Amino acid sequence: MKKTITALFCVAVAAIGLTSCGCCKKEKKDASTEYSKKLPVGLQLYSVRTDLEKDFYGTLKAVREMGYAGVEFYGEYYGNDIVQVKRWCTELGLIPFSNHVPYQQMIDDIDKVIKENTILGVQYIVFPYMDEASRPGVNPEQFRKTVATLGEVGAKVREAGFQLLYHNHDFEFVDMGDGKLGYDEIFASNKPENLQNEIDVTWVSYGGQDPVEYIKKYEGRMPIVHAKDYKLEGTLTQPPYALIGISTDNSMKCETGSFEYRPLGMGQLDIPAILKTSIDCGAQWICVEQDEPCEGLTRLEGVAKSVEFLKEQGLM
Repeated sequence: MKKTITALFCVAVAAIGLTSCGCCKKEKKDASTEYSKKLPVGLQLYSVRTDLEKDFYGTLKAVREMGYAGVEFYGEYYGNDIVQVKRWCTELGLIPFSNHVPYQQMIDDIDKVIKENTILGVQYIVFPYMDEASRPGVNPEQFRKTVATLGEVGAKVREAGFQLLYHNHDFEFVDMGDGKLGYDEIFASNKPENLQNEIDVTWVSYGGQDPVEYIKKYEGRMPIVHAKDYKLEGTLTQPPYALIGISTDNSMKCETGSFEYRPLGMGQLDIPAILKTSIDCGAQWICVEQDEPCEGLTRLEGVAKSVEFLKEQGLM
């Protein structure tokens, strides 16, 4: 175990020392960028899922030693007892602030979801992904039913001491036929105390919207911002998340274009503006996520590069 932990930490330290990943130059802090305060920075552990599967504790330790203050789970503990997972977080000084829980689990056994997350000690429970049959561009009627059910679940978890959040992809940003986008319909149809936002800025941008403007739009209703970057060339025939695993190098390429998830500051988004707006609009956590590593970096190296960028910005 000790050798594995040491190896993971060395990988992380080496990643911070890298000068290039073969992608593009990091965006340095602009002299005009003023952040009103720092926020705690967490990591969505899906970013390092293969490392967790091999060595759960060692990966948590490496994440903490990079500088992350907390972690967001995704409902997978790879056979480890949730009580033990909580103990490891406490030992390492990691705050388990949030957990992505599949919608069907919430519907099938909300009591179990509440019990497990009470043990874990999270503040936020997140609806991570809407099944295709419920999406606004596929079946508007089913979409509205799902949105209503989300509000009901949100009321239950609120009574248990949690806050329910909705994590978006790009498919919510379609016109419902009345000039309103599906994403906005989700929140207009539910009380803020029952449902708040965990905005994923990459998917807002990929969905054709401005992440900065959307963060402003939901000021005070967005406790977590998923900070992730990407690079798109050409156009894709399928959404990037559908292409994960199809291409052997995880680059999500098709005949007409390519898509890469990137460490913060190495893609096409204006990350400093997104971070500044998030802070100014009342976010409580910045949560780094990188679904797949970019060419030349391991998963741990990728999330370490995002730490490097945030330190350059003076935010860690």
